[in-house]
Amino acid sequence: MKLYSKKYILTSFIMLMVSHSAFAQKVMIGNYVFPKDKSTYYGELDGGKPHGKGKTNFKTGDVYEGEYVKGKRQGHGVYTFTDGEKYEGNWHQDHQHGKGVYYFANNNKYDGLWYIDYQQGYGTMYYYNGDKYAGEWFQDKRQGEGTYTWANGIYYKGGWKNDKKSGKGVFDWRDGSNYEGDMDNDMRNGNGKYTYANGDFYTGGWKDDLMHGKGIYRFKNGDIYEGDYLNGERTGQGIFTYSDKRKYVGQFKNGLMEGFGTYTWPDGSKYEGYWLEDKEHGRGKFTGSNGDVYDGEWVAGEMSGEGVLRLSDGTKFKGHFKEGMRNGKGIEELPDGTRFEGSYFNDMKDGSFVEKDRNGNVIRKGIYNRGKVMGQ
Repeated sequence: MKLYSKKYILTSFIMLMVSHSAFAQKVMIGNYVFPKDKSTYYGELDGGKPHGKGKTNFKTGDVYEGEYVKGKRQGHGVYTFTDGEKYEGNWHQDHQHGKGVYYFANNNKYDGLWYIDYQQGYGTMYYYNGDKYAGEWFQDKRQGEGTYTWANGIYYKGGWKNDKKSGKGVFDWRDGSNYEGDMDNDMRNGNGKYTYANGDFYTGGWKDDLMHGKGIYRFKNGDIYEGDYLNGERTGQGIFTYSDKRKYVGQFKNGLMEGFGTYTWPDGSKYEGYWLEDKEHGRGKFTGSNGDVYDGEWVAGEMSGEGVLRLSDGTKFKGHFKEGMRNGKGIEELPDGTRFEGSYFNDMKDGSFVEKDRNGNVIRKGIYNRGKVMGQ
């Protein structure tokens, strides 16, 4: 064990006391007036400037109480504004910088990182209405990855840009409905999947919160639509497949079959032609599972206008239809070649007529009245 002399110990003690005395003389308590804005400071001084702990009263009425380094707010401190807002946290070179809590006049509260007076980095904003955002910030705006939770439990988790939802994200409405996909400018934009509370779901393009572009909509009951969307509605080319095997391939407008399309039934029946508001309308051809064929004009889902009806037994009618029945002038040819030329009323022969055999010879002529030959 090494022994120190009394002289060495006494010398060390004297040096320590001198050093402490010099420090004590350097750090003082006093007043200081900032030359730029004439705000007044009282607290620890070093070299005549604020250094250490102190309090500043600004001409505006604001108050800062905390740490200073070489005349600058630096370290931990509390800044209270005249409007009631307050910042409590770290400072660097007179700026809110590092970790801190800001209390806003509207009762919002931010707890997180700061960079040169900006909310920047990771932080949590507690909104006065009960909403909360926890995530990344850039220059006082939500930017990067973060989660916004509404007071009622609804939440969005994903990307942000300039204070708005942007990038990949998940939106959950807490009622069974949710969205997962692209966001831009606070709205669904790009591609994504939306699940409805009733069990339906849509996967495809979006524009300004509406289904837009190519997409697939699957109904809970098993129906499926695959095709074009425009401003939230089935518009353009598409395929609608029903759970009972019915199928439509063609054009849509505002969610309805409209334009040219082909509709098929499970029994093999088929309609090819034009549609209006989900009904056969315009020129079209219907082929029944029993072999009957109608080729002609349609109105609101009914044979109406000029058309040709060919029955599976070989009978042919060419003429005018109304509301699905023969109405007006027409010619009927039977399988044996017999030809009827006359008019109809609600599928009944009505008015003057001529009947001819297969060679064109007149068999009889007369007048029908609601399906009965007059005079007989």
